[in-house]
Amino acid sequence: MEALSPQGALLVSCISRLPERSLPRHAWAAEVLVEQLWAGPPDGHSDAWREVLAPMVGRAGVDARRVRAEVWELARSGALVPVGVGNAAKYETADFAEAMAARDLSPEEGQVVDFAVRQLTARLLALSKTARAAL
Repeated sequence: MEALSPQGALLVSCISRLPERSLPRHAWAAEVLVEQLWAGPPDGHSDAWREVLAPMVGRAGVDARRVRAEVWELARSGALVPVGVGNAAKYETADFAEAMAARDLSPEEGQVVDFAVRQLTARLLALSKTARAAL
């Protein structure tokens, strides 16, 4: 069992707050989390917050390749478990990863994480309703 990177620990913290403690394997889903986390650094913690997220963000914004690499590393280490196929494919958080990622977030950090999770949840819900309406 490997230690999680700071970026991985933050992603696992976010994913563990999503419905069913899982992240759809759509390439953009993790990017939305990082984008929302980057956009709203907690008051008084912005330097440390951005330092954690900086490896996944390039000059032009969130770097999709870097975010996918972090997600794949989490899956390789067993912190995220791939489940399902096709449209039902998702990553679930492993219990040990949640325990490793569990760190005391300040109230401000918790608000930013919760906001990022709500934004992704809303987009996933909108996508599912759009897909069902197209059928």
